[in-house]
Amino acid sequence: MRLGESTLLIRAAAEARDLEALELARRERDAAIASLGGLPPSEELLTALRESLAAGEEATRALRLIKQKIRQESGRLAAIEAVFLRALREPEARHIDCQG
Repeated sequence: MRLGESTLLIRAAAEARDLEALELARRERDAAIASLGGLPPSEELLTALRESLAAGEEATRALRLIKQKIRQESGRLAAIEAVFLRALREPEARHIDCQG
């Protein structure tokens, strides 16, 4: 896969905020970058590298949003779990003071 194609994959995955697609795009980008060693410098290559770097920044922002969403959902799950755990506990003994 060429660098330009991997850049498109990264942008699509970042826009979708799809963690698996971001991982696949990262692997494709790494392979594309590794294959650049034998290419002569050119304007086209420079442009492709700049676009790839910009796409990497977009992916970084998407990953931060994914992490934030996971933290929020984790808090919600903990709150829901706490309600169920409270329901499983034995009821506390209640003492009524009838002296008066």
